[in-house]
Amino acid sequence: MTGEAEAQAQEAVVKLAAAAEQLAAEEEIERAAQAARRAAAREAATHVPPAPGFGAQFEALFAAGSGVVHALRRFFGAFGALLGAEARVLRAGVPLFFIATIALVAFSVSLWACLVALIGWLLLHATHSVGIALLLLAIGHALLVTGIWFAIKRGVHQATFPQTRAEWRALRHQMIDDLQGFAGPRVDKPASAETESKP
Repeated sequence: MTGEAEAQAQEAVVKLAAAAEQLAAEEEIERAAQAARRAAAREAATHVPPAPGFGAQFEALFAAGSGVVHALRRFFGAFGALLGAEARVLRAGVPLFFIATIALVAFSVSLWACLVALIGWLLLHATHSVGIALLLLAIGHALLVTGIWFAIKRGVHQATFPQTRAEWRALRHQMIDDLQGFAGPRVDKPASAETESKP
């Protein structure tokens, strides 16, 4: 037993010595690396790099240009994908738009019919006469149609840009007057001189 214990102790001592040597070697390597890093940092601090030549500048310019081209390709690719997605959304939304428009018109007409019927019922109870109630409804509709007609006429008139056209005419007349003033008054030849000049 004692022989085995002594062998294990010697083996442990050998392993401990080997580990100590390895640790010392690693510390020595770390110190050498730190010294090399410090020397490289001092050299980099004192060393001024030479100015890049034409070839290096051309390479840098080419790299920057290729980067810009690549970025533009990516941008236009993403923009095209976005336009395609929005076109698909629009294509899917067009039928819904038409159905909603038709439904809106239909419900608006039915709402107006209900309101007219309600107003007619109120006028019938107020006047106790169907004829007078219908006459009042017809007068109200005539006033509404007249107002809408004048609003449409005004909108069409405004769509022709009347103020802009008037300002353009005024500017044209002013320019003609300025040109005539710059050229001076025009002297007309007398009729007798014109007849004398003809052979």
